[in-house]
Amino acid sequence: MSNLLKSAAALLFAGAMLLAGVIAASANTRRVWDLTLPSFHEAFADYFYIGNIMEPSHLTTDNTAMFTHHYNIVTPENMMKPSSMAPRPGTYNLTASNGFMTWAESNNLKVHGHTLVWHSQSAGWLTGSVDNPLTREEARANMQDYINAVAGEYSGRIYSWDVVNEAFTTSVNALVLDWRDALRKFDGGNEASAWYAAYSNGATGDEDGSDYIYDAFVFARLADPHAILFYNDFNETQGGKREAIVMMTNELNQKWANDPQNTDPDRLLIEGLGMQAHYWTADLSPLSVEMTIAEFVQTGAVVGITELDLPLGRYGNFGQPTEENFARQAQLYRELFEVFMKYSDNIDRVTFWGKADPQSWRAQGFPLIFDLNFEAKPAYYSIMSLIYPEMAPEYATSEVSESDTEDGEVSDTPDTASIGDAADPFNAAENTAASDEGLPWWVTGLLGCGAVAIVAVIIFVVAKKKA
Repeated sequence: MSNLLKSAAALLFAGAMLLAGVIAASANTRRVWDLTLPSFHEAFADYFYIGNIMEPSHLTTDNTAMFTHHYNIVTPENMMKPSSMAPRPGTYNLTASNGFMTWAESNNLKVHGHTLVWHSQSAGWLTGSVDNPLTREEARANMQDYINAVAGEYSGRIYSWDVVNEAFTTSVNALVLDWRDALRKFDGGNEASAWYAAYSNGATGDEDGSDYIYDAFVFARLADPHAILFYNDFNETQGGKREAIVMMTNELNQKWANDPQNTDPDRLLIEGLGMQAHYWTADLSPLSVEMTIAEFVQTGAVVGITELDLPLGRYGNFGQPTEENFARQAQLYRELFEVFMKYSDNIDRVTFWGKADPQSWRAQGFPLIFDLNFEAKPAYYSIMSLIYPEMAPEYATSEVSESDTEDGEVSDTPDTASIGDAADPFNAAENTAASDEGLPWWVTGLLGCGAVAIVAVIIFVVAKKKA
């Protein structure tokens, strides 16, 4: 073998070793859940259930171990939304949800169904479009068929359902006198609802587009009399919206009390009010959260904290991941849980919307209690210190100023067709927990390509000199 070939072979071998080292280093720094941390749901066992979201693609051994360690109730993030369950008339995708239910039951997890009736991530065949809706009768029949097929399929197995999701507009006038005036209707672009449009198409006499809400709850009660039925919305701390939700709940519960279909007059129709709790560190007033819970409790319904996350910054402007901002986040999470514990007799569950920061739909704001490496953040320790005082971080009780009043908060819509799997910036498959590598695949690939390129250049230079 010539000296040139020997040199080339040696360089290629060195390049291969470098690439192997990069890949090995990446694999050895994969994210791993720390299961030696105190269990979240065990810590709050005397207060309420603690939950989080999961999807079928997340059901790895590592994720299951983490989930059962920290949580005792699970919400499917996207799988049970109408667009996933029934994209075409009469065709129900039950394979994934059946597997999910089996997984949850085998791990002693309660399941909260999300969601039966919603203006977004729905199936067009149910209602038609806002501009070209089905008739009231057609939409009503489709709703009944859908709820019977889905809620009926899991009757007695689902702990609770979000029956209707986000029926009210993003922002509601504080002086609203009739809750119907605050609903998403058939105009207003993203604020419109095809359900309202369809139920308005052919309404006569006292009928109204808002009737779809009552029908949805009645159909759900009849399809699954065992499940707790929730109305779920965001911006729930805004004064006008809070009042509208309360008015609707009281009126529809009174209507159900006099409905001939009601065989259990002592039971409410809308039994739960879900506070999505998509807040911001710069906008949140824990007092407004307490005021909302206190008023919701007056309806007789239980309260669910259904989609909790708390990114750094304010609406439309994510904050920087500084120690000061994480301290503020930790303190606000602690203050929220202090409120939740105060009303624990009336709070059914607290569910986080995401397992770790990179998996969140608001990942840019680092909104959760576990960080990019699945390690516990100051927020985790700050919350847990309410049960175990010795776990408090140094700044867990530092003063945090509140910059806005109760009605100053305007959050973005939490559930849109653009969130879910694609929300994870690290992995298009929504980040498979501890099986994820510490370096993203594209970083490893670039490093490897760079190493090979360097070897090629060296070979070329050596060859030129020998020529």
